[in-house]
Order: sequence, then C-alpha cells, then structure tokens
Amino acid sequence: MKSSTIMIILTAIIIAVASFGKYVDGKIHASATTILEDRLKPGPLLSHRFDYYGTHIDDAFSTNIISIDTLLAHKSEIMDSREQTDKDWKAYLATYLVPEEDSVAHLADKQMINIDNKLDAIFDLAQTDKVGAQKLLEQSKIKEELPSVTDKVNWLTDLQTRVGQEETVKMLNLIAIFDNFMIGSLALAIMLIGSIVYEAIRNRKEKQPVKKLTKKPVVKKAPIKKPATKKK
Repeated sequence: MKSSTIMIILTAIIIAVASFGKYVDGKIHASATTILEDRLKPGPLLSHRFDYYGTHIDDAFSTNIISIDTLLAHKSEIMDSREQTDKDWKAYLATYLVPEEDSVAHLADKQMINIDNKLDAIFDLAQTDKVGAQKLLEQSKIKEELPSVTDKVNWLTDLQTRVGQEETVKMLNLIAIFDNFMIGSLALAIMLIGSIVYEAIRNRKEKQPVKKLTKKPVVKKAPIKKPATKKK
C-alpha cells in the first residue's frame, strides 16, 4: 500500500474519531444534564410536597372525629408549608416530564388544587361561622382524598429514580460503544503506521548502492632465464 494512501486512511480515522467523540460528548452531556436537572433535583421538591399533604394536612385529620378546632390549630403550619411547597411543585412541573410522568403530575395537580380550595373555603367560613365551617369540613371529604394525592407524589418520586437509572444505562452503553470504536481505530492506526515504517525500511535498503568487488590486477612475472652452459 502506498504511503499516500495510508496517510489518507489515517486522516479519515482521525476525523472519524473526532466526529464520533464530539457526538458522544454531546450525548453524555445531555444525559448528565437531564439526570441532574430533571431527576436528582426534583427529588427534594417532591418530598417537600408530599410532607405538605401527607404530614401537615394529614395531622389535622389524625383524630377519629374531624374537628374544625383541630384543623384551625394547624392552620398556620398548613399555610406556611403550602406557600413554600407551591414553589417547589411549580419548579418540579417546569422540569422535563416523560409522558407517563406528565399525565400523573397534572392529575395530582388538579387534586391538590381541589384540596387547597376546599381548605381555603373552610378557613374563610370559620372566621364568621364555626358551625357552618364544621359542616363544610365534614362534607369536604378531604381526609379521603389525601391518600390519592400522596400516592401519586410517591409514584412520581420513585419515577425519578427509575428514569435516572435508565438514562445512566444509556450513557454507559454509549461510552462502551465509543471505547470499542477507539480500540478498533487504534489497532487499525497501529497496523497502518507499521506498514509505513516497513515501506520506509524496505525502500531505504533498495536505494543503498551495492558495493562491487574489485579484482586485484594480476602481475605477470617475467620468465626466469636459465644460464647458458658452455659445451666442452
């Protein structure tokens, strides 16, 4: 394989690795962001909202006999908690909600508004007519509605963990694919570089001049003349 062809392939590998790396980086960044912003942060927001209905309001209905006096004794606590958890709940609804989460969250939101509206009506009437407020409280069925709301908030809280796990698995799978891609690219690059080195060594050997063996000149020796002998 020619060196120019090998260099083109190596350049293509570098571009492919850089492009795929940029794609993987974007996907991982998006997954990490949604795990943090849409799954981890909503957890405490939902927990606070659960406490509002499951603790502060539920405590006012903990006795067997529903009493307006007991409810009014918890009014300040209920209203303070509502003010804060309303903000938390709106912050949660502003995050990305998967389809099943969106439907449950909005159904819970309607029930929450309904309960809060009933409480406001009871509190307002209690200022002038406690007997009427007691009857309205008994008719409101708030105590029966509370478990439905808290169950939904619990479900939404559990969903954050499940969706967060799914996003994490996707992210890890993408990293594994990129690792395999990098290993394959590195192995191919090493093979191509080896080819370049091999070609360079072979070409160098071919270009080296071959030393010719020079024969030493043959020196002819003069024939040795025998001395002439005199005849007797």
